[in-house]
Amino acid sequence: MSTYTGRLQGAQLEPSTVMIEISDGRFRVATGRVQLGSWPMTAIHAERKSIFRFDLAVGDEVFEFTPDDPNGFASAVGAIIDLTDSRGRFGLKARIERAATG
Repeated sequence: MSTYTGRLQGAQLEPSTVMIEISDGRFRVATGRVQLGSWPMTAIHAERKSIFRFDLAVGDEVFEFTPDDPNGFASAVGAIIDLTDSRGRFGLKARIERAATG
C-alpha cells in the first residue's frame, strides 16, 4: 500500500488537501475522514505536467494533483511524460537527445 498527500483541484473541486491511497489495484482519494472516491487503477490516466504537478484523468473529469512526494507518486501511479512537446519536459528531451548523439 502506498499513500500520498497533496493538493487536488478540478473544474468542480476547489483546491483541497487530500490523501491518495494506491493498493490492491485501487486508487482511493480521501480528505480527512471523508472518502471522495475509489476507482480501479485501470480507470486512472496520470500524466506528469511538471516536476511537481500531475493531471489525473478519471472518466470525463481531469484533476490537477500536486503531491508532497512527486517521484514516489509518479512511480506508484505509472505516470507518463509526454516528450512529443518540442520544448521538452523539464529539459529531459534535450538531455536524452544529447545522450543519444554524444
